[in-house]
Amino acid sequence: MSFAPSELRKQIEDLSSEIEVQKAVLEDLIHQRSRAQRNLNAVLDPMARLPVELQSKIFVHCLCIDEDEGASRPDPKLAPMLFSNVCQLWRDIALSTPELWTHLRMESSPRGSNYSQLYEIWLERSCPLPVSLTLASTSVLAEGVRHIIAESMWRIEELSLLLSADPHGHYHIPRLPFYSLKNLVIALQDRKSFSVDRWIDLMQMSLGLLHCSLLASFSHHVIGGHPQPLTLTALKELYLGERSLSFQAITHPTIVLRYLALPALERLHIRGTITPDAVSDFSAFILRSSPPLRSMVIESITAVSAPTADYLSAVPTLETLTLATSDWVSVVERLATDPAFLPNLKHLTCTPRRTRSRGNFEVVVYMLEVRSLTMFRLNDVFPIPFGGSTVAPDEDILVELRGMRYNGGIDIYVGHGKRNLV
Repeated sequence: MSFAPSELRKQIEDLSSEIEVQKAVLEDLIHQRSRAQRNLNAVLDPMARLPVELQSKIFVHCLCIDEDEGASRPDPKLAPMLFSNVCQLWRDIALSTPELWTHLRMESSPRGSNYSQLYEIWLERSCPLPVSLTLASTSVLAEGVRHIIAESMWRIEELSLLLSADPHGHYHIPRLPFYSLKNLVIALQDRKSFSVDRWIDLMQMSLGLLHCSLLASFSHHVIGGHPQPLTLTALKELYLGERSLSFQAITHPTIVLRYLALPALERLHIRGTITPDAVSDFSAFILRSSPPLRSMVIESITAVSAPTADYLSAVPTLETLTLATSDWVSVVERLATDPAFLPNLKHLTCTPRRTRSRGNFEVVVYMLEVRSLTMFRLNDVFPIPFGGSTVAPDEDILVELRGMRYNGGIDIYVGHGKRNLV
């Protein structure tokens, strides 16, 4: 049989139209089957019967966020990416819940372009919420990563920089204006020092900071001479110290206080070596800033080379003090003998370091009698058979402390974590 070309074209068009109709019918049948499957799941699965809003909140509580870094690692085997692989309903919920995508850990130079695309998609799903970003930077930032950070910098409120030096000993940080940044963490992953001027550059681009943690050793090197102190008017909490107490600081972390004025600072944590230079830097910083400092923690890495009380005499506004140092007794003695020393102090916690002595518990009792403390804790105190940082006081001292606790209304703890001897 022979057909004219026009007839064949007409037959092809009719068949094509019929195929499209059948495709539409097939798609409709697939959707009907999906709805029927969801209805069956709702009958058999208690999770599916929950309102979508409640399921969304449950998903948020299932996030695999690193406690140290505060970020989620992109992994199809972990939440939130895992949710999109279970069923269509869970995928729809995950993609419509921006809270699931607001924490992200990024590598500075990911392997292949797929990672850059994944980071970009991840941050798009978090819109329009603020984001928390952890950047593990070991080399010059990949161009794709740099672009993604620049595109999202207006939404970045929390930034953690986990830095490792390149083969030339340099650290690479994104030089971008993080105007929305509220919380900044800089942690060196090695034992090299971080130049103060690099840190100052980053601070100048983050003038709205509220919380800042610097886990690093700092070098004295400052390019272009010593700049004028940088004023951060919003910063309320500052942590200065080594990432680990297992080795000594290259320079004391309070060197950065030479270049800062923090008129709103309320909480300060110093973890490092107490040296005469550190005391001088701190005193000058307090005089320059006049902050409403309410809470302070001092952890001594090495043996104290300057009286800890010299740190504290400059901050009469302190209400809460935590000491982890071998010099804690001198502070208690100063509290007992000098009414003008820390006149507003209400909470005192002491953790002795590198000492096996009995301790001067008589001065502790006297200090509690003359001061209006509401809480006193002395940690790492052990009965004699067990040993510990400090040997426990005699029974007559414990009796006096119990009387202050039960009759004087002071919250007193003297013990070793599992047992309060008082």
